[in-house]
Amino acid sequence: MLKKLFLKGVSFVIILLLLIITLNYVFIIKTNHRAKLTQGLYTNTGDSFDVVLLGSSHMDALINPNVLWKQFGITSFDYATGGQPIDVTYYLLKEVLKKHNNPVVVVDLYYLGSTSKFGDEGYIRTALDNVKFSMNKIQAILNTTPRDQWLNYLFPIFKYHDRWKELTETDFNFDTDETYYRKGFNASHALYGKENTSNSETTETVALPPKTEEYLNKMIALSKKEKFKLIFTNAPHDYSQTSGSKVWTAQPAEMFNKVAEISKVSNIRFIDYNKITKELGFNFKKDMANIGHLNIFGSEKATSYLGKYLKTNYKLTDHRNDEKYKKWNSDYILYSRSEKAIDITNETNIKNYISLIKDKNYVIMATSNEDISKNIVIKDSLTLLGLKSFTKNNIVSNYLGIINNNKVESETFSQSKLSKNFTLDKDTNFKITTQSTDKNMPSIVTKGVETLNKHTGLNIVVYDKSLKKIIDTIYLDSTGVIKR
Repeated sequence: MLKKLFLKGVSFVIILLLLIITLNYVFIIKTNHRAKLTQGLYTNTGDSFDVVLLGSSHMDALINPNVLWKQFGITSFDYATGGQPIDVTYYLLKEVLKKHNNPVVVVDLYYLGSTSKFGDEGYIRTALDNVKFSMNKIQAILNTTPRDQWLNYLFPIFKYHDRWKELTETDFNFDTDETYYRKGFNASHALYGKENTSNSETTETVALPPKTEEYLNKMIALSKKEKFKLIFTNAPHDYSQTSGSKVWTAQPAEMFNKVAEISKVSNIRFIDYNKITKELGFNFKKDMANIGHLNIFGSEKATSYLGKYLKTNYKLTDHRNDEKYKKWNSDYILYSRSEKAIDITNETNIKNYISLIKDKNYVIMATSNEDISKNIVIKDSLTLLGLKSFTKNNIVSNYLGIINNNKVESETFSQSKLSKNFTLDKDTNFKITTQSTDKNMPSIVTKGVETLNKHTGLNIVVYDKSLKKIIDTIYLDSTGVIKR
């Protein structure tokens, strides 16, 4: 009798735990960081990375795995998350090492400067909410979060239970692999436009905050124990970023000089990028996105420097011609397409825009429901695309043109509404109309989802066949200026 009651009790607890774990998955907030950590920790563990990258948002934009691949044939993944405290980085590294044996581990140390006992809750959750339940996760929670928050970290459902009102399909079917081709990397195309106002040339040193020094030493000890190569970095940034902060060391430059001493004693390479900007040809105005983060251009310089160091000092195989790694080549193409899409969406000059979208990889759909035949800018733009009807003088109120593979698939004009179905492949169909039923504006329905252009004038929609999505929608008004 007691045995049966015991077994029933155990069964109930197991079922309850499984239910809570399922609800945790549904209710936690879905972010790009969730996708990247799931990709790198759990769903793509067949890829044995040569190099793993960890740290806060400074690392997020520092080393670009696709550049390491393209230039050196090195495989890598960026596990950095915004605001990631050093103690959390340590436990995330331990999680990475469960699946990847003996990688070169590169850790950016920006958050060594934090003097807080615990990191910001939102930043900790960005990392730990997306780590699977394990003894390592329990240890991470016990050592990186306040005691009164332990239960909420162990079972996020208690934190997020009120989200039931805002749950969407994404919460139940979150696609974590859609952006795996980026390998966790994220950098802006923005230009900071300002000089570095801080001094990184001092040779003075100061002690590290006690807790961050403890976890720096823990990482060093772990590298000795697990016998993996460890590299520390300090990404370029203006030290005045944290000036006056009550929760940050007052002397970051001196702190990193101390890191250099500690690293030298431990025979660990420390790349202080702030000390080698001239060697890199680094331009703070053009290579930073803001006061603390590199942009895509600065990242390429920093990545090339690291890649050369890795190839010179470690026996890393160039995998670019290895058939087993062919997906890395196709992923690089997707990455390149996604970066070009950003350039397209940032462009405001119509002639430059046309040159960017004249690409066999794009389907271009142009529509209008007003007479724009007298607008020279619009006519010239369509002519540059290869569309010819606007060179005639009999254009009337409705126009519809489709370009695929840089060839005109269809081009029609009329005094009344125009509609056309265009099938790209068995999975992709476009329903294009110059006057939608509800708002009387040009619209395009792709895979059942409407992209509604809310403006008169000429509307242009660009679909990327590699990324399998619409990457931009613009319209040209009477002045011929690009608007979004």
